[in-house]
Amino acid sequence: MLQKSRKITFILAIISAIIGVMLTVQLRSSLHPVHKESRSIAELRTTLQKELEKHKNLLADISKYNQLYYQYETSLSEDESISVMKEELARNRRMAGMVAVEGEGVVLKVVDAQIPEEPILDENMTAPVVGEYTIDDEDLRWLVNILFANGAQAISINGHRLISTTAIRNVGDTIQIDTRTIQPPYELKALGDPEVLLSALKLEGVEENFQLANKKVLAEKMDKLMISANNETRTIQYMKPVKEKGDS
Repeated sequence: MLQKSRKITFILAIISAIIGVMLTVQLRSSLHPVHKESRSIAELRTTLQKELEKHKNLLADISKYNQLYYQYETSLSEDESISVMKEELARNRRMAGMVAVEGEGVVLKVVDAQIPEEPILDENMTAPVVGEYTIDDEDLRWLVNILFANGAQAISINGHRLISTTAIRNVGDTIQIDTRTIQPPYELKALGDPEVLLSALKLEGVEENFQLANKKVLAEKMDKLMISANNETRTIQYMKPVKEKGDS
């Protein structure tokens, strides 16, 4: 009888241990849930498409520079080598904003929106709240970044050409581009595919954003648009040419 009681006790102990292990595993699963991917197939497809587009652009850049390298190597005479170098120098001057450029693009004008006349209100109605938000440097930088991200080759604001080192910042109650103060209304010129640029502005909600400041963005397609060169003085402080071996 004692032996039978011990056997039952042993079986109960094993069952209790199994139940304890199961409860421990369940508790750990509850405290540390596995995070599953929550993005939809459409979002993943969009992300993949963007990455493929970046990959395509990188391959295009590699091909372009390989072709340029091949042109340097296969130039048969000094005159041909100089010609290739001059073409590359001219292209880099255009990209750096050192010369005026022209082509198709868009012109954007940020102007005051017409504020509707105040409606006649009943005693139980409250007046609409008009925000005190104004255009600042972040709005212009945001607008410029959208244009550049969607293929704009050159951009100017109120006649000032933007380059890679251009600063757009608030100084007191005004906005400065590098060292020059600009005043509203703001006019942006951008060279690029007009359809792509205008579609990007619509998708990013530019019109709705500027409505918060009682502003309106007027967009116009241009078949021929010219953007002048950047005229800011550039001071080189921290770089100098590297001397090759054998140079005195």
